[in-house]
Amino acid sequence: MRRLLTLTLALSLCLPVAIAAENSGVNRTIEVDGTPIDSIHTPDVSTDGDNFTIWVSLSDEANGNGTTVEWTVQQCINSGVCNPPERISMNYTEDRSKWTSTITPVDTHSYINYDIVLIYADGEDEKVPEGGFSEGGKVWSDCWVSGEESGGEGCSVDSIIASDPGETSLPAPALVSTILVGLSAALIAKRDD
Repeated sequence: MRRLLTLTLALSLCLPVAIAAENSGVNRTIEVDGTPIDSIHTPDVSTDGDNFTIWVSLSDEANGNGTTVEWTVQQCINSGVCNPPERISMNYTEDRSKWTSTITPVDTHSYINYDIVLIYADGEDEKVPEGGFSEGGKVWSDCWVSGEESGGEGCSVDSIIASDPGETSLPAPALVSTILVGLSAALIAKRDD
């Protein structure tokens, strides 16, 4: 039973790395059908140091019942590390009937993960999508690295390699986790024998 648990844990740690590599460079949008959100608009690409503005339009009912909007954003950099998520309030623009917020992407970022948080008048909130970043939106940089893949129109592969000569096929946190799981599995197997 312990071996099965260890194997399951090891596979679950490797899965996000495999999924990220499989969809490298491909933006992901949030599905808004069945939610109080009419539409979400983001730039098609993000650029280090340039404003990145998101716009969210709510349904007439949501706009009329006191619903406010925040977003959770996480910036991941070319070395494979992601900055901690930040929950940011959005501002309502009456002239456009939309909620908006702007961030400035950090240097050498690969992509921006985001999801939307609706705060209802009664204080309850709802994350869209419910699954957070694993199902949420993602906008890739114009100069990105993901494992052994790289791309973007804002730089050449040579400049990516030159800016990060220590790049490995697994990001550092995933590599450490994989090693720890392997060592744990070996210790459990030895103890069971």
